[in-house]
Formats: sequence, structure tokens, C-alpha cells
Amino acid sequence: MVKKKKEEERHWGYSTNLMIYDDPWKIKKELTKSDLGNLSRLLLSKELIEELVLPVLTLESQREAMNEKGTKISIWDVDTQSMHYLVFKFWSSSRSYVFIDNWTKDFVLGRGLKIRDEIGFHWDPYKNRFDFSILVRA
Repeated sequence: MVKKKKEEERHWGYSTNLMIYDDPWKIKKELTKSDLGNLSRLLLSKELIEELVLPVLTLESQREAMNEKGTKISIWDVDTQSMHYLVFKFWSSSRSYVFIDNWTKDFVLGRGLKIRDEIGFHWDPYKNRFDFSILVRA
């Protein structure tokens, strides 16, 4: 039932669950094998990025994300109270956005991430960084 409900939410773009608060974790991802494998990158949907990531970046960072090197993004791990830095960029070959560089070392290995763990990000406008948390362990 849970899987079917998640598929419906993904398909329709909204949830019918009553929430008394606004969930801060707007960017959520259930990790796949490719997010944890030898590609050393976290792939996020183009729609999520265009709606929730690009609008909070400066114009310069948006331009840098579209070039070969990408742009450096600060990420605060709220669970471990530690700062990390990833490179955010657009991969033209797959027409998708990725976080690379320290993703495997700091998060996959450092946090022991597994397939089907659900992670979340949200933008902290006061500190100009993304916050990260493991929302659900598989």
C-alpha cells in the first residue's frame, strides 16, 4: 500500500496525507543502486532541480552549474552537525543534474547510505546552504 501511495504522489505531484505542518524536506530521494555505485554521483530529477534548486542559486552559480566544472554547493548534515561541499552540475550526456565530488566519501560511505534509504534536502535561506538528512532508513 505504501509503495502504491508513493507512486500516486509522484504521478500526481501532490499528497493527500493531512499534514499539520509544512514539511521542510522539499527535495526527497529514495536512493538507487546508481546513486551509491561507482559513478560517484547523486542524480536528481530535472523537474525537482528546476523548481527547487536553481531558483535559490545566484545567477553566477546557475551559469557555473551548466559548465564543465560545475558550482560548489555547501551542504550542512543536520544529523551529524557537519559541513560538506559538493559540486552541482548539469550533465548534458544524460540531460540531468548531479551532485558529485565528495558525494561517495562524505555521504555514501561516511553515512553508510543504502539502496532505498530516503534522503532529504532543503534550502536554508539564512545561511545560503542546503541542509541534508537521512529521512528513512531502508
